[in-house]
Amino acid sequence: MSFDYRFTCPLPCGMHARPATAFEEVARRFVSDISLVNQRTGQAANAKSVLGIVSLDIRQGDACRVFTIGADERWAIEAVKAFVDTELGHVDDALPAPPSAPGSVVLPRMLQQANVRVLPGIPVAPGIGRGRAVSVTGFTLPDSVPRTDVADPEAEMQRLGEALRELARGYDTRLENQRRGVEADVLRAHRAVARDPEFQQHLFQEVRDHRLTAAGAITATESHFSEMLVATGSALLRERALDIRDVCHQLLRVVYGDVVQEHRVELSVPSVCLADALTPGEFLALDRGWLKGLVLAHGGTTSHTVILARTFGVPTLVGVRGLDASLDGREVVVDADLGVLVTTITEDGRLYYDMEHRRLDARRARVRRFADAPAATTDGRRIEIGANVGSADEVSDAVAAGADGIGLFRTEMLFLDRTQPPTEDEQFEEYRRALADADGRPVIVRTFDVGGDKPLPYLSLPREDNPFLGYRAVRIYPEFSALFRTQVRALVRASAFGRLRVMVPMVARLEEAVWVKDVVAEEQARMAADGLAIDRSMELGAMIEVPSAAFLVGPLSRHLDFFSIGTNDLLQYFVAADRANGKLADLSNPLAPAFLRLLDLVVREARARGRWIGLCGEMGGQANCLPVLVGLGLDEISMATPLIAATKATLAELSQAGCRALLEQAAACGTPHEVEPLLDAPGHRRDVPLIDPALVVVRGTCRTKEEAVKTGVDLLFASGRTDRPREVEEAVWQREATYSTGFGHGFAIPHCRTDAVTANSLAVVTLDEGVEWGSLDGKPVRVMILLAIRQSATATAHMRVLATLARRAMHEEFRDGLSSAPDAESLCRFLSESLNE
Repeated sequence: MSFDYRFTCPLPCGMHARPATAFEEVARRFVSDISLVNQRTGQAANAKSVLGIVSLDIRQGDACRVFTIGADERWAIEAVKAFVDTELGHVDDALPAPPSAPGSVVLPRMLQQANVRVLPGIPVAPGIGRGRAVSVTGFTLPDSVPRTDVADPEAEMQRLGEALRELARGYDTRLENQRRGVEADVLRAHRAVARDPEFQQHLFQEVRDHRLTAAGAITATESHFSEMLVATGSALLRERALDIRDVCHQLLRVVYGDVVQEHRVELSVPSVCLADALTPGEFLALDRGWLKGLVLAHGGTTSHTVILARTFGVPTLVGVRGLDASLDGREVVVDADLGVLVTTITEDGRLYYDMEHRRLDARRARVRRFADAPAATTDGRRIEIGANVGSADEVSDAVAAGADGIGLFRTEMLFLDRTQPPTEDEQFEEYRRALADADGRPVIVRTFDVGGDKPLPYLSLPREDNPFLGYRAVRIYPEFSALFRTQVRALVRASAFGRLRVMVPMVARLEEAVWVKDVVAEEQARMAADGLAIDRSMELGAMIEVPSAAFLVGPLSRHLDFFSIGTNDLLQYFVAADRANGKLADLSNPLAPAFLRLLDLVVREARARGRWIGLCGEMGGQANCLPVLVGLGLDEISMATPLIAATKATLAELSQAGCRALLEQAAACGTPHEVEPLLDAPGHRRDVPLIDPALVVVRGTCRTKEEAVKTGVDLLFASGRTDRPREVEEAVWQREATYSTGFGHGFAIPHCRTDAVTANSLAVVTLDEGVEWGSLDGKPVRVMILLAIRQSATATAHMRVLATLARRAMHEEFRDGLSSAPDAESLCRFLSESLNE
């Protein structure tokens, strides 16, 4: 007897290495044979072989079938069903589209004149890196290592088998120290290859049937599976060949030790590494303290090497032709914002990139200043900005990034991927560490949200047809009260070590909150009776993520101390649309007026009863939603750590009163499309002056008009008035191409209309030495006033300011006032007064 199950692949990028690894991890828990069939191609594979699964070339929408035969076949098919239904669609992040070939690159004006030589490439990790070029050539197997004519095939297979086990143990050890993150995902994928039955079978077969040595078998196996992946025709799967190569290289090192000649690259100065291709292991072996850029002749956006480079912030280009040994030791620049490798840098080129680094550093410094300060609106409304984390390890990074606290600590990660639940002591230590690293800041710990779409093998919960609406979170606590009470005891013990708040997920009824409150009170009483130090004032709250709870905030407030809105689930339950279903994406817009009205109701109900209320869903990290969140009057907004500083900077530009008015307008709309233009309209943002001292350089040293224009645009970028400086600069040059903006008397007023700036702006640069501008009177320019007006501003705004400037520039007093201003503040004051006369 056998069991089977059919499903349709939901993954946009198909069943590549990471989802295949997750599938394999489910299958290998059972002794039964489990086969996976791609019904589009008719090909079948062992589901316990990640390479077998990958080789099926399963694409989004492909019909698939799973067969199980063996002693535990019924349980195996149920586990596969549960995995496919609840996890497969979420097991992989959306990946960038495979890159096209490098196209022609239009260099910025200043770089065009710098006479640099460049090689175009495909930018896959943004940023600019400069350093000495270092070629990375991987390793070679010396000819002295025999590949063929093994004398004792059985002994050689034993040798290979032991090496495979040692390699797998090595991955296990590394994963113990690196349990989460991209690096851990890559290690799991490589471990899956090392223990893959088809991979091992091919190795042994090469030894047994062709009398190859371990070296010969490994080389032949690498070629076999790499060619198989290439033959699928999928760019995504082709990039997985690097993982095969990586595992094979590691296996050779285990078998032959130092005999394998690895060209280990020791970086001791800022370096840009060049390679034909680089495996993930080779990338991880590089000293990232000195690694300033990566340039590959081959590779795409989805290889694990590129994903790692993106994660570690290493500017990276792929598809660069013309890399050769002649570049070694040469100073080069990886401009992964522009998409070029600068192979010959001139003094003017260095000057350009010095300006680029100053531009980026100035913007980072501005954002960083907001990270260290309390977040507040222009009219003084304080809002805490918290971080969402999944482990204590992440807390210190969140605090360093400016988090005012931890708005969501997901504890279910402690319970997943293990055969037994975590002990009370294990949990206590995790929570205690989080509180210690928070250093007095509040930490909201969400009790475990498992079951339903997050099944645990040791709970033996039945499979559900609709797990998102199923038996999960607070709903399972009474049945598994021992498990829940263990967590509560760990939390109560930890409460003595910081500002701990406990939050209950999926509350839909008042009775659930009352039950949890009683359990917490009982455990607190027991521990107090035992003389343990605890915080009896530890706050208890609920996550508002079920619509029924949204309408019960009043009654819940009689028993609970705080609330936090989980917008992800609340939105999908409110509009009855699976948020992972791309065809329903239009329904999952958090700016839908009906949803805004629901949020407003929840916040008003909580505040009317004096309860603290925050928000911790993905909506909190969406910059375009920030004005309506401020308008709600939340006490806290929690988000991913990297977004904290920029959110604080944006929040400082908003007014609470203006955002409240905006929210009321938005909630009165009929569709999200009617809401979106309101977010761009003035009224809720701080009215920034046309000019401020941050937009002024006094006695600059620009040598050309291109340098002066770039300096002005860089000021706009550094002060947060544009995120698209090249677009602004190009708009200026388009206007400059029609006529010179050198108005005479040493003045130039380059200008443009573009919505690439967030506010009408003037940037001023005065110069010690005049620069040639093609002015009407032929004289060099010593004062540049760059005018950038929003395209959507009234047409007269642009002309009014420009005409006023041109009129004032006719007067010597005005010109002298600007030229002789001793500092940015004086110049800014003088210019503002002159324009307002």
